[in-house]
Amino acid sequence: MEFITSDGEKVFYEVSGSGVPAVYIHGGPGYWSKSFQYSMHNLLENQLRMIYVDQRGCGRSEECSNTDFSLNRITDDFEELRDHLGLQDWYLIAHSFGGILALNYAKKYPNRVKGIILSNATLNMVNSFEYQIRYSRKLLGLKKQQLHTGNKESLLNTYYTTISKLAEHNLHNQLQFKDPCNKQILDEIDKDLFFGKSFQQYVFNTGEYFYDFTTNTRSIEQPVLVISGGHDYAVDPNHHEQFKFCNAALKVLDSGHHPYVEKQREFSEIILDFVSES
Repeated sequence: MEFITSDGEKVFYEVSGSGVPAVYIHGGPGYWSKSFQYSMHNLLENQLRMIYVDQRGCGRSEECSNTDFSLNRITDDFEELRDHLGLQDWYLIAHSFGGILALNYAKKYPNRVKGIILSNATLNMVNSFEYQIRYSRKLLGLKKQQLHTGNKESLLNTYYTTISKLAEHNLHNQLQFKDPCNKQILDEIDKDLFFGKSFQQYVFNTGEYFYDFTTNTRSIEQPVLVISGGHDYAVDPNHHEQFKFCNAALKVLDSGHHPYVEKQREFSEIILDFVSES
């Protein structure tokens, strides 16, 4: 299904299941919700009313007619969808880059959030890019490198160069998967993915999303579940240590960046336990 945002963009969403409503906020930037939906629907929808959304210009949503991918606009898309569905409030389940969107939605619309589930989420992209570069150089057997983290362009150029070298040596999958064979599962689901390049370009070309959002975690009063992968070298297995939520639980899984693929049942049980107890 589609709904039309207040600025005229068509955004894809799908609702399935019964129970407490929960919206899935995918990462990327520029990815989609289908991989999570495909992996988790049988495990979550018996107890949750799941709302899967492909962010504007991404996946099954139409390509944007404007270039407004600002943080304020994206969070308003979610709020307009909640209102469109007639929901009083909902849980936020956010993966990777989606953590930034979820955190800012909760900050802007606190009365609409029952709880937040952050799976392998980055709240500081500079930190996560820096970690990826350092870990990648370790995989490549290269010496440590001085990184200019205060210069976004320099950091991204170093990142792209390093990731290209990883790909040349067939090591890229080791950043995101404990078992790199699981990449084949995602590739099959993603074979029809329309990647939101415009969204990604906006994020990488502006400084808005490169803020250290971990500084905002102290102001979140809703219960928070943080799920981290012990082998998540895309974000940093210890990135969650920077979070300062006042009411949070932490679960570390023996997985990489995609626990909804690598640890499906354990991942879903942790989420359902959190919702039932919060």
